[in-house]
Amino acid sequence: MPCVMIVVDSPSTRARGAEVPAGQYVASIDVDAHDGRGEADLTRDPDRAMLFDDVGAAMSYWRRRSTVCPTRPDGKPNRPGTAFTVEIITV
Repeated sequence: MPCVMIVVDSPSTRARGAEVPAGQYVASIDVDAHDGRGEADLTRDPDRAMLFDDVGAAMSYWRRRSTVCPTRPDGKPNRPGTAFTVEIITV
């Protein structure tokens, strides 16, 4: 069943004192941007939200590793998309 991702929280954004983009849809996530730190294109327009075939496809996209910097300094996988807590909803 088709679905989209909506940002629920972003602890790293909150920790920097910035406004959390809660309620925004994920239009895209570039896991290799900014030397592997990643960049997300978020939108309030549901028509711009990235559409996934199913929940599994959305989860795989959200958990992708950077190819530029696949491992964090602490030795764990570098998955920039997971900086956001998301909810996956069917449409």
